[in-house]
Amino acid sequence: MNVSLTHFDLGPLFYGVVMFLGIAIMWWKLSTGRWLGLVVDVCVFALVFKLHGGTMAGGFAAMVAALLAGMILPMMIRR
Repeated sequence: MNVSLTHFDLGPLFYGVVMFLGIAIMWWKLSTGRWLGLVVDVCVFALVFKLHGGTMAGGFAAMVAALLAGMILPMMIRR
């Protein structure tokens, strides 16, 4: 019989770290005047979050998509 009483799950910790990174990067962009990156972050997050129905998994997907888009799209637009 396999009895395990440990409830060790790193999912919420990873989710919290990504959420903190997203908020910290958006705050940095707001405070340094990087408006294009901030607008891209907010728009991508809102779009992906709405497409995924507002679930926790959708929020995580939206945060990751916004972080990636906020790093890559402004560089592509400036070229």
